[in-house]
Amino acid sequence: MSRGNQGERSVTLEFDGASSGNPGRSGAGAVLRDGNQVQRFSQGLGTQTNNSAEYQGLILGLKEAANQGYDRVHVRGDSQLVCNQFEGSWKVNNQNLRGLCNEAQQLKSNFKSVTVEHVPRGHNTEADAQASRGKYLGAGQVEGDYYYK
Repeated sequence: MSRGNQGERSVTLEFDGASSGNPGRSGAGAVLRDGNQVQRFSQGLGTQTNNSAEYQGLILGLKEAANQGYDRVHVRGDSQLVCNQFEGSWKVNNQNLRGLCNEAQQLKSNFKSVTVEHVPRGHNTEADAQASRGKYLGAGQVEGDYYYK
């Protein structure tokens, strides 16, 4: 486990969403990286837009990080829209996305710090795979696993 100042725990959260059609059958994915430990999560979302699925991936990861007691989270995602809206540098005009962004913002309060990094799609393949897996789960169903490198 990564330890920062005074025993604080840090984690990198990679998130993604997937949708077959827009809207269409959707899934959310999140990956938590803490030193040699990697945890992967997939969630079925039913029918949603791709942007909603992206937000759900972020929310899934933030919830899992909070449940595990992390203090500091470095968020990485390939959705420029979600990264910039979550950071507060872009407005959220869509009402549905506003609700999801607000939920993600509220989850921020569980941590001492949250940083956000937009990454190219090719650097987010593991979270993408988890989101794609989620499309085949029932709406609301979450599966997770972890391993050590």
